[in-house]
Amino acid sequence: MPKIVDHDERRAHIVEAVTQIIIRDGFDRVTMREIAAEAGYAHGAIARYFPDKQALLTAAFLQVFNSSHDRTLQEIEGVRGLDALRRMSRVLLPYSDVGINKSRIVLSFWDRAAQDQGLWEIHHENIMRRRQFIRRFLTEAMEDGELAAHVNIEVAVEEVSARNAGWQMLAVLVPEAATNAKLDASLDALIRSFRAPIPESL
Repeated sequence: MPKIVDHDERRAHIVEAVTQIIIRDGFDRVTMREIAAEAGYAHGAIARYFPDKQALLTAAFLQVFNSSHDRTLQEIEGVRGLDALRRMSRVLLPYSDVGINKSRIVLSFWDRAAQDQGLWEIHHENIMRRRQFIRRFLTEAMEDGELAAHVNIEVAVEEVSARNAGWQMLAVLVPEAATNAKLDASLDALIRSFRAPIPESL
């Protein structure tokens, strides 16, 4: 009886091989030969699913963003406002070695997207989707009366976006400044800066 091949699983395994090479060796080492060796497949098997390196990089790029998006949806289920904003930010923060490795992948993709229009468009679409989440959570906070009166939502969207990107860069380039405790403290301070003061009891 012929062996049944799960093509989706094999495709995902190949994409995971790409991310592992980026984490370990950097973007420049991502070649079809290296990918085949990492995945444990013949070069021809890789080409069956991805005709060239560009198709592989695009798939890996999408996998990183879609994974973060799916985890965000799980974390924010049933919550809104500043609590949802905090939970989404925690998904993106580079906690522990796993988070730092993901940040290495993200930074590599940023560099690549700056030079490749196709990857730039994918990156831009996903960043805009993330910014829509931030805007939604801040709007909910305003509707629920938990957003401080001085907070301009559009300015706050820019601040949260910049902080998230900055934390990822720190984790890779200045890891001692991005320990779990420091990340938590920075995120807590950011959320506090948006929160309306609690009225004093009469």
